[in-house]
Amino acid sequence: MTDDIRWEVVEESALSLTDHEAIAAMLGQAFPDWSHWYVGGRSWAGMQPERRVIGWGPDDVVLAHIGIRRMFITVGGQDVLVGDTGLVAVTPGRQGSGVGRELLERTHAVLEGLRVPFGLLSTGEERVPFYAHLGWHELDGAVGTFSAFTADGAGVTETEQGGWMVRPVEARLEDWPDGPLLLNGQQV
Repeated sequence: MTDDIRWEVVEESALSLTDHEAIAAMLGQAFPDWSHWYVGGRSWAGMQPERRVIGWGPDDVVLAHIGIRRMFITVGGQDVLVGDTGLVAVTPGRQGSGVGRELLERTHAVLEGLRVPFGLLSTGEERVPFYAHLGWHELDGAVGTFSAFTADGAGVTETEQGGWMVRPVEARLEDWPDGPLLLNGQQV
């Protein structure tokens, strides 16, 4: 049920400290293994998003969240503009209720408004079917390399195979180049 949710698309610079604290609190609940990232007003893990889709519940509690940032990545030696999509979360008590579906539908509209050729996200293999059902396509065998940072700020290079997904926005899926992904920085 999503009738009690107030949806908002917010530019990063419009968020208040109180907003960041509310987002961080929900992300810490949704990702308990990574909750050490989301303390105080830190509502991001890698690169801060450019835009966020937020589902607010009663008493200004965040029930759903996603972050998006336009960025160029390198795929098989070609630069590709994407809407890097991450920090996808629904508060644990609302998972399986349709909130995630509505969050992704609203995210697709934001990607269209940003006029990017593709949306890009990385997810665990167990969540691939959820995203695939909502128009995302798994990049079979894709290997992605990006800069990851520890909670204390040290940068390390990470390489992940599997779980990389794209959503055609202003381009066709056939236009996605073959080859490894190099994010040239952090993920959202």
